[in-house]
Amino acid sequence: MNETTPNSNAIPRPEGPRSPLRVMHALEILAATPEGLPLARLAERLQTPKTSLLNLLRSLEAGAYVTQVGGQYQLGAKALWLGALISARTPPDSSISAKLHPMLREMMEQSGETTLLGVMGDDRSHGVYVDIVEGSNAIRFSSLVGTRRPLFCSAFGKALLAFQPADAIEAYLQKTDLVLPNGGRRLHREELLGILAAIRATGLSTSHEEIVEGAGGIASPVFDRDGRVIAVFAIAAPVARLKAQHDQLAALSHSFGLRASRMLGYTGEYPGGE
Repeated sequence: MNETTPNSNAIPRPEGPRSPLRVMHALEILAATPEGLPLARLAERLQTPKTSLLNLLRSLEAGAYVTQVGGQYQLGAKALWLGALISARTPPDSSISAKLHPMLREMMEQSGETTLLGVMGDDRSHGVYVDIVEGSNAIRFSSLVGTRRPLFCSAFGKALLAFQPADAIEAYLQKTDLVLPNGGRRLHREELLGILAAIRATGLSTSHEEIVEGAGGIASPVFDRDGRVIAVFAIAAPVARLKAQHDQLAALSHSFGLRASRMLGYTGEYPGGE
C-alpha cells in the first residue's frame, strides 16, 4: 500500500522513522501476530517504507525487543519480559502468579532446582512463563519471564496441552509441525497422544533435552475450582541431575500441583491420586 493512500483504519504516522510511537505500533502488531511477519508485510501494516522500517527493526533487534526467526520478525526476549512485568502489576487477588509465588519459592527451596510457573498463551499454541525462581545450585537452569514454549514439547507445554478439551487438542495437532527444537526429531501423532494420555493419568509431565540441550523438566498441572488447568508448576534442571533425582523431583512436582489446586478451590480427583 502506498503510504499516501487514504485509509480510515491506518495507523497514525508520526514524523521520523525512529519515533517512539512507531516503535510501539510495531511491537503491538508483532504481539498480535505470534508467528511473526516478514519485513514487507510489517511495512505494509505500518504504512512505512521498508528501508526506514529496517533501520528501526535493526535497533530493536540489537536491544532484543524483536528477533528474526526464518525471516519472520517476532517479539524478542526483552519485549516479552516487559509484557510480563506489566501483567505482574495487576492486583494480587487477581494474579495467579502472586497467589502461587510462595509455593513456587518453597518448591525451589525443597528441590534446589529452578522452579517455573506457566500459563497458556493467548495464541493457544504456546505456554508462557509468568514466574520463575532460580535454583540454588551453581549450575542451574535459567530462563526469562515471558519465554514461550510450544505445547507439544517441554514438560511445561505438554502438561498444559494434555488437559485441554479433545477437540482443542485435535485442532492443535492439525496445525502444528511436531518437530523438536533440539535435534529436529519429528514426533509421530500417536506417540504424542500416548504421552498426553499418560500425563492425564499420572499428573506428571517430563522432558529431556526437547528444547535445550542438556536441560529437562518435570511439571504438574494446577486446576481451578471449575476443574480447568489454569497453570503449571515445573521444575527445570540439568538432565543428569533430573534423571538421578527423578523420583524425588516428580513427587515434589505432583504434591505442589495438588496443593495449589486445592488452594484455588479444586475439589475433584487430582491425576495420579492424593
